[in-house]
Amino acid sequence: MSHKLLAAFNEGVNRAMAGDHPSAIQAFNKVLDEDPRHTPALSAKGFSLTRLGRTAEALHCFERAIELDPSAAENYRNAALCQLELDEPEAASTLFERAFQLNPEPQYREAAATEIFNLGQALLARGPRRLDKARYRHARHAFELALEYHPAYVEAARALADVWSHLGDAERSSHFAHLAARLRPAG
Repeated sequence: MSHKLLAAFNEGVNRAMAGDHPSAIQAFNKVLDEDPRHTPALSAKGFSLTRLGRTAEALHCFERAIELDPSAAENYRNAALCQLELDEPEAASTLFERAFQLNPEPQYREAAATEIFNLGQALLARGPRRLDKARYRHARHAFELALEYHPAYVEAARALADVWSHLGDAERSSHFAHLAARLRPAG
């Protein structure tokens, strides 16, 4: 990588770390104008786009990075989070599974479950105070995946109990409430 490209990439990383994502994207675009196959710049640009709520654009960056380097688990994981945010849980699940094949460490899977859970919480917190059933269904997909990927995740079970309650399914709500109680650490 040329000194100019490295400087532009580092500038983008520094700006992203400082929270200046529009400027970071400009810096990453400079890198990508010179080298459209620069997967770290694609990934970093995707990250900044997600922070700006531009999920579909971020997904495109991660998909391109996967195309160029199919061995990087993080790009699959980030693309999966985008798909989940776009309410495409089946596509997200496929991408997560590929990420877990590439990085089979249990801690990696648990960290992904935490990110998925946080996304579900964010989905419920966005928009008007009054939540509609569509937002609960969308968040439900995230909580279900979080619990699937980390079966001892008490907070995900509690969240599913709450979501099912809001969706009017007392039986499922009760099931997840009981599950959460069983998962609760002793003492």
